[in-house]
Amino acid sequence: MKISIEIENIQHVSLLKFDIDLTLNKLTCLVGKNGIGKTTLVKAIQNIRFADTFAQTSQPGIFSSTSLIKYQVDAENYSFYFDPDIRTLNSKSIIPEDIKNNIDVELPMPYGQRFKFFQTLSQADKDIRSSIVLRSYDVPNELIEFLNYIYSSRKFDRLIQVKVKRTDYYCILLDDNRYIREDYLSSGEYLLISVYRKIASGCRLIVIDELDMSLDAAAQTRLAARLREFCVIYGVNILFTTHSLALMKTLEDDEIFYLLDDPRCIRPVPASYSYVKSLLFGFKGWDRYILTEDDVLQKLIEYVLKKYHAGAHFQYKVIYIGGGSGVVDLMKRNASEEFFAGQDKVISILDGDQAQLRYVRNFNNVHCIPFLSVEKQFHADYYAGSAYLGAKLGQIQQLDNKSFYKHVLKNNLMSETEIIEYLCSNHAVETQAFAQIFDTFLYPAR
Repeated sequence: MKISIEIENIQHVSLLKFDIDLTLNKLTCLVGKNGIGKTTLVKAIQNIRFADTFAQTSQPGIFSSTSLIKYQVDAENYSFYFDPDIRTLNSKSIIPEDIKNNIDVELPMPYGQRFKFFQTLSQADKDIRSSIVLRSYDVPNELIEFLNYIYSSRKFDRLIQVKVKRTDYYCILLDDNRYIREDYLSSGEYLLISVYRKIASGCRLIVIDELDMSLDAAAQTRLAARLREFCVIYGVNILFTTHSLALMKTLEDDEIFYLLDDPRCIRPVPASYSYVKSLLFGFKGWDRYILTEDDVLQKLIEYVLKKYHAGAHFQYKVIYIGGGSGVVDLMKRNASEEFFAGQDKVISILDGDQAQLRYVRNFNNVHCIPFLSVEKQFHADYYAGSAYLGAKLGQIQQLDNKSFYKHVLKNNLMSETEIIEYLCSNHAVETQAFAQIFDTFLYPAR
């Protein structure tokens, strides 16, 4: 099966062309600058299976009267046009079920199928519990080996598979018939179980937007090899987007494609790791490198640098890697291999809740922000009775810090930029002291 897609005049995408050959059974990594159209393409692929994808995940304002997606699956053509009556894409074409069933897409939060699966898991809990008590379950050896390898542990040795109404659920057995359901594992572990479930389903194309988002750097470096094996074993193609250098570096030459915006259209072109590293991260053009855990922390650091070091002498790049230990590990490997720069030109900035850990205390060029984390400080300020946040956000029921942060963003109560501006202003003394870390790092010795 071969699939070709043309996207015209949707959001900022004037014309994007993409095709994939599902007879190859391989990994395909799609990288590109922010806003180039990666997520729009992923949604367009999901739209083959679920025709209301854009209605469910996008605002009507991204369309115009000339918006169009054209699909060619082998020799058959299907088109979706903008319908002003429903203010989204519509089609008179009927895509056969066998094509739909061969495509499975995983979007990031909050639209990914794994998040919608939470309710299904809760509803099945009674049956899961009964199956465990009755010892009516299977041992998914392949999945156990996969997870143990990715996380380099034996944590998943007691993982079991319970079938409820033709759906497989996964749990880790504990003593006395207790268990940990898959949705109570870490977000990265839960993501990988969801990906494995898709692989084992028998579909031909699995698409995952932002594959690296929930995985620490160590897990990212082991992932490609196993996914590559699954492509061969299950006859599946796995297409994913990523911003992770740790993951990209493990890919083979024919697995990385860069979304190039040229005068003709946006289109994927084969790219080497070095090419992508230079083009996306500018590693050949930066004097200093600041490694950090995630995109939220990256935005905080960039805000502080812009506020307190707008005229820095050295050009710098802030790069989020994923997981505190993974950040420090990457920095340590750079010290010996210098794939970024000399070790005095690379520092790590972590959340404050990492401050007492050994891998932080043992290195002079590892620093922590003055908050446990952006999410935790924001959560603490609100529930401590901040008048500003109370007036801005209104009454919100008691939530944990991550749920609270997601709730605020999802409901557009405050933007991430506004949250960071608030924290830096409300904790100005601590923030200014933190900014002094860069007094010598970003300026030549006096």
